[in-house]
Amino acid sequence: MICLAPLHAQTVNDTPAGNSAVVAAQAPEEMTRKISNLVDAGKYAEAQQLTMGLMVAYPDDQRLIKTKALLEKLFATPSTPNATPGSQQGQWTANASAERLSGEDKLDYNALIELARQSQQNSDPDEQHKLLMQFMQQSAEFLKRHPEQMLLWQLRAAAAIGMVEPMDGFEAGQKLVAAGAIDSNDPALQQLLAKLKLMGWMDEQNAKDLQSKADEARRQQAETAERDRKSAERAQFTFPAAHADGFRYGYGHITIDDDSAVYVGSDQTIHLLRTDMREVKSACFAWACGLYFTPKSGRKYFMVAVTEDAVSRRQMQASVVRPPSVLGNAVVSKWKFVSADRKTLTPPEGK
Repeated sequence: MICLAPLHAQTVNDTPAGNSAVVAAQAPEEMTRKISNLVDAGKYAEAQQLTMGLMVAYPDDQRLIKTKALLEKLFATPSTPNATPGSQQGQWTANASAERLSGEDKLDYNALIELARQSQQNSDPDEQHKLLMQFMQQSAEFLKRHPEQMLLWQLRAAAAIGMVEPMDGFEAGQKLVAAGAIDSNDPALQQLLAKLKLMGWMDEQNAKDLQSKADEARRQQAETAERDRKSAERAQFTFPAAHADGFRYGYGHITIDDDSAVYVGSDQTIHLLRTDMREVKSACFAWACGLYFTPKSGRKYFMVAVTEDAVSRRQMQASVVRPPSVLGNAVVSKWKFVSADRKTLTPPEGK
């Protein structure tokens, strides 16, 4: 989707300083201002005609040259929902432009055009989708008050195609057809309608069926993304660990999530509930420093964070032991335990 660039900002004040010959060859300021006003009003064909006429008398005016080039580029862009220059039928999109709006409505209209432009220019897919969602939501509210604004319906149709929203595309297509879009000579508009037709979005029932499929696909995608997120988070909070069982160590992994900690090792599997935990306390035996997980029952489970190599070799030595803070930080992050003293973590007050 290509949106309208603010051409008026580039049609004036481009005079090279200190060059009196160039100044003498420039078009009158009131005429360049008129071009700017035409662009502001969405009358691009008229702005182009006036620019071409002035260039006959002022062929070296750099402001006119730049404006001419920008307008030609605008009309040459096939995906721009715009009126075809010189075409009376193509002017149908401009008859409900911002010139009929005033005050806050005109400001809202211009903001929507700018929002659509930003979404088109943004290269980040997530940010672009966010901007398009914002445009669709805000333009829907605006069009309830001003359903005659055909340019917004064109932009909504293009956005619906990009976002795969068949019913939004159907609604926009129906509004465009009702306004006479089928008889327009605008190739960009005809291409837009052809896309809606080929996608099956011009038929209401077909659009509803396709919308249901699109919604289901998005639901499944969201569920997959959530599973992947949880899996990644689980992996982030899974640590190689050794569990002291009497005078021997078992080796495995401990996973700390929001509600519990689960140790699965060569010796046994241990489930520790956050709500059943009285405290978590660091302790050292020679060079083996770890954490005591103590449930309310009073039984203690001593866990030592180690390297993955220690788990595979099932060997305990000083070089494989990691600091107690490896597990302690996870307890603080996931369980929101607080420090009771320099060695002890306890549940937050009232929890």
